Amino acid sequence: MSIPYRPLPALAPRVAPAAGFDLEDFIAILKRRLALIIKVAGAVVVLATLYAFSQPTMYSASAVVMLDSQKNTVADASAVLTQLQPDPATLQNQIQILESRELAQKVIARLGLADDPEFNGTLPTPGLAGLIDSRNWDGDAAAVNADKLTDNFLKHIWAEGNGLSTAITLSATSLDPRKAARIANAVVKAYLDDQVGGRHAATSQTTEWLRSRANELAAQLQTQNEEIQRFKASHGLADAAPGGSLVDQQMLGINNQIVQARSDLDQKIGVQQSLTSGDPANASQVVTSPLIVQLRTQQAQLTQQEADLASKYGPLHPKLVELQASRRDLEQKISQEVGRIANSVSTDVAAARNHLQSLEGSLRQAEQLSVNQNMSRTQLTAMESNATSTRNAYETFVTRLRQAQDQDATLTPEGRVLSSAAVPASPSAPKRKLIVTASLPLGLMLGMLAALLAEKFGWLFAPRAKRPNSAAQRWAARKLARPEEWEGPPILGELGNTGSLAAADYVIDWPASRFARASAALVRQLEPGEGEGAVVALTSPEPGDSKNVVAVALARAAASLGKRAIIVDCDPAHRTAAALHADPRAGLYEVLSGAIPLNEALVPDPRSGVFLLSLKMRPAQMAAMLASPQMNRLLDILRDSFDLVFINCGPALQGPEPVLIACQADATLLVSRRDRLRSRALAQTAEVLEQAQAAPVGLVLAS
Repeated sequence: MSIPYRPLPALAPRVAPAAGFDLEDFIAILKRRLALIIKVAGAVVVLATLYAFSQPTMYSASAVVMLDSQKNTVADASAVLTQLQPDPATLQNQIQILESRELAQKVIARLGLADDPEFNGTLPTPGLAGLIDSRNWDGDAAAVNADKLTDNFLKHIWAEGNGLSTAITLSATSLDPRKAARIANAVVKAYLDDQVGGRHAATSQTTEWLRSRANELAAQLQTQNEEIQRFKASHGLADAAPGGSLVDQQMLGINNQIVQARSDLDQKIGVQQSLTSGDPANASQVVTSPLIVQLRTQQAQLTQQEADLASKYGPLHPKLVELQASRRDLEQKISQEVGRIANSVSTDVAAARNHLQSLEGSLRQAEQLSVNQNMSRTQLTAMESNATSTRNAYETFVTRLRQAQDQDATLTPEGRVLSSAAVPASPSAPKRKLIVTASLPLGLMLGMLAALLAEKFGWLFAPRAKRPNSAAQRWAARKLARPEEWEGPPILGELGNTGSLAAADYVIDWPASRFARASAALVRQLEPGEGEGAVVALTSPEPGDSKNVVAVALARAAASLGKRAIIVDCDPAHRTAAALHADPRAGLYEVLSGAIPLNEALVPDPRSGVFLLSLKMRPAQMAAMLASPQMNRLLDILRDSFDLVFINCGPALQGPEPVLIACQADATLLVSRRDRLRSRALAQTAEVLEQAQAAPVGLVLAS
């Protein structure tokens, strides 16, 4: 939007705004308060010097120990504990061990520090200082508090890593340089001894456990072997594998005998069949029988003799008859012998068959026994496997036990001393030169701070004659500022701590503060009806930042309540922009003269939704510009565009401009400090506004 152009008075030379706080002001304050700065700085230097020389002289000694990354190859196979890895975590762990309470207690006991007053605070002070120590008067030594003694000792030592290496520096402090070196070396030695002791304890514990476990396995193995032997004896197992047992060998022999018996039976059955199927006399057993051969030979001889006698003597010859009788006897004997042989063959067949049946029965018994033994052998195999596993474990534990026993003789610490602590030649604390030197700039800074506080709260440093020196005077001063006795415009509210522009940020930074709540309450009293905008002019009797802070606080409070707010800064001091931390490029004159549109002159507040229209240039005829139709048109536009328009005017008694603006506004607020309620300037301001028919609707107290 823009304002129609109308010629305005020519610009007058720009009036320098009221001076803010810059480097020149700071230098001026330092010059005015130079004596105070020197006093404060001198006091700080003196106190620092007294402190530096009142502290006891401490000496510091350091020893360096390094974690050894080399391995003991002789006893590595039997190592109980793994070697420390040179990583940052391991290094920090070793530092914690060096600073541990357990190690500290060992060093305290080794060096007898419980009897040292430097570490044992319960002991009386020796020397001349002990004459005023009440603990020397009783004659009874106080009980040693081990925890406090250890805590005090740990305050005198510290350890730290050396860069990226595995070395650790152990430092110790003491009033005595020799004692400091002795403590540092004792801590390092106790640390290395603790490493060896820890490994020895671990090795001993491991050895004891291995020995106990080996004994358990030996007893278990013996029990298992006894059970195996009893199992073999009870089940008749005299071998270790199938195929080699007595039963198997017996079955093999029986099988061979069965084969032979079957062959014999078949042969004898054949002989029997030959005797029974044909002429028994022609059987091979009969023919080959020696007795039959002999009898038949005799028979042949008798037959020949009979033939000879028959041819000589005839058939009735007595000799022939005798021969015939002999031949018949002989034939009878042959028949008897043949019958006997046949009976003998039948008997042999029956015997062979019985023998075969007996062998087959024995084979069946052996097979059943073999089956039973094979089932028992399966259990035996499981028992022997368990015993073998136990034996292997036992041998492993025995081997590890011997290695662990050998390891105890080769124990070495994981670290080694690179540098023992030497007796320090100079003290390490306190740094007296540094303390005294640093106290000088510190004193100067504190002196400058005191100078700034003296400027801010000058009444504290004012001459006594100018101070309220009595309770009556201080009560009178407070009574003068009592708002309930004010007879002018009504007091709408009070905002505290408005002397600094930073107070305008309280509405945003601390929305629950008393300042923010009071600002919101003022906005609610000023807010117009629904859909209407209001122009509120703010003025004061005297110049100052309080009015600027109130204007910004009210605008920001209105924005926080959801209202559209703008500040038109018509104060020649131009302090509103500083309170909003804004830097406008153009202002009210440029808009009214038509040089730029209104929207280009508006500057948004970076911390809220408030807009600012500043007075960047001041014309020579300021009053004419404010009374111009362009100004009226601008206020109408702002009234239509915003809910609240706050016009920050200059002091009402310093020119006609504030009164002209107040006449065009919908309401006028008068801002005054509490201690100025009875001032003549405030009364004159209210009177001037009332005569111009722009009487203030209320008063805002700024404290």
